[in-house]
Amino acid sequence: MEVAAALFEQHGFAGVTMAEVARRARISKTTLYARYPDKPTLFRAICSYACRVPAYRFAAVATEGREPDDVLADFAVAIAEATADPAADRFLRLVIFEAPRFPELAEQILLESRDVAAPLVVWLEGLAREGRLASHDPALLARQFGALVTGGHDGLLQCSEQETGKRIASAVALLRPLFRHEKDRHG
Repeated sequence: MEVAAALFEQHGFAGVTMAEVARRARISKTTLYARYPDKPTLFRAICSYACRVPAYRFAAVATEGREPDDVLADFAVAIAEATADPAADRFLRLVIFEAPRFPELAEQILLESRDVAAPLVVWLEGLAREGRLASHDPALLARQFGALVTGGHDGLLQCSEQETGKRIASAVALLRPLFRHEKDRHG
């Protein structure tokens, strides 16, 4: 997969052959085809893997007993680190570019990226149930928060650490008014 990933990154989907992948990986074409019956299957597997690479970052964010601003800041850092991952970033761009050819892959990656962000959604849902989040759709709010942190097209074109820090601070600040802090609920 590493060899195929490098080739897809360098040449795009159309510029890669299964024969070249097998040759560069120093395996037989039979071995490659036994695992991946065709190039689209190999491409899907690589994109799916790249999408799931950042999952551990989201799962590691501690949420219990913490103020929303602090948790949001940690989720923002997890999002920024995930999108800064070179493999994930390259394949996201490749999937976007290849979406017209593989609309089902674009949909699959979209769903998998939402699975990766599930810890953020679950946390927001918990806050909503506790009355600590103004009435908003937690899943939509999580996606919008992610877009604020990554910067959308701007983030794809300009991804310096300074800009990332500014986007994180702005994303947390924009969501801050939606939360009712523990001290506000009791007094």
